[in-house]
Amino acid sequence: MTFFHFLFIILLFMLAKNNRGESWLEALKFIGHCPICNQRYEENQAKLFAKHDSANLIHITCGKCAGNFIAMIVMMGQGLSSVGMVTDLTFEDAKQLYKTAPLTVDEVISGYQFFQKNY
Repeated sequence: MTFFHFLFIILLFMLAKNNRGESWLEALKFIGHCPICNQRYEENQAKLFAKHDSANLIHITCGKCAGNFIAMIVMMGQGLSSVGMVTDLTFEDAKQLYKTAPLTVDEVISGYQFFQKNY
């Protein structure tokens, strides 16, 4: 086990015991850098736009290339897990989209049929 892995495990346990509402900010260290330009993210570039139980949805705008990134950080008893994606959504777009109702099965089928018929 490398020293980095050891520190990573220690931090995971610290986050698991940390019940503060802002502990997702500490998880930002693991996202680390912009996948577009490799610039290191700063804490003030991340904004929380949704929270549900132990899951936090955050939006990050890179200070160098202005690329946007959305990540879900889930705090678990054993540590944390995260998944993210590059996006063209701004923070306001992400907030607004999150509030909209999900598509119904009928809407998905109608959309599929529309594209089959027209394209």
